[in-house]
Amino acid sequence: MDTSILEDLGFSKSEIKIYLALLETGKGGASLLIDKTGLQNSVVHMTLNKLIKNGLVSYITKGRFREYFAEDPKTILDILDKKRTRLTQLIPEIIKKQKPVEKNDAKVFKGLRGLKSALYDFIEEAKKGDEYLFFSFYTKNPNDFNEVYDYYKEFEKDRENFGIITKGVAPQDIKEKFVGRNLKNIKFIDYPVPMNISVFRDNVLMTPWESEQITFLIKSRQLAESFRIYFYSIWNK
Repeated sequence: MDTSILEDLGFSKSEIKIYLALLETGKGGASLLIDKTGLQNSVVHMTLNKLIKNGLVSYITKGRFREYFAEDPKTILDILDKKRTRLTQLIPEIIKKQKPVEKNDAKVFKGLRGLKSALYDFIEEAKKGDEYLFFSFYTKNPNDFNEVYDYYKEFEKDRENFGIITKGVAPQDIKEKFVGRNLKNIKFIDYPVPMNISVFRDNVLMTPWESEQITFLIKSRQLAESFRIYFYSIWNK
């Protein structure tokens, strides 16, 4: 019989041996249990006391000797129920001691279809009034990626429908790519800053498409806040 489950529940090997021995014999004294289990005298007596305390073994006294009996195995379920009740009462206290841990996450998307998926994952938790900050999508040959700029126009409309406030920084030499978009919250600059980075809540989106059409979506409060601070250092100039 596989008794490993009893060990998983916290019973020692000696408790299992003695309890099963008593179940098989119906009753018996310590000397019988020593012979049947091969355990030392001190171990048998100590283990019997534990089993008695847990309600799995009872005894009657005959003169100077005790005769032990195994209780119904269903008693084990009662013990588990009591432990579960105690644990249920303890859990709220344990939760109070739990320190919140920031969970970071990163996803990789490929191609234009991947970029579209990433953008909507990016604003999945959007609420009216949230800020969407971006350093524009930019490559050495912008005309090779007109479909990306066209898609950002559609994405801008969806952000507006969500009530998201957008602010962006873009190079002066690609201003024509923003024709048809809301330009009141976009500043065009003629000095170098990092491009292809967007920040929304605790998310950062990176689109380094020069050598490969790949998009990174990173969830990190610390990283998002650092880029947000940097964005406003440029914006406020």
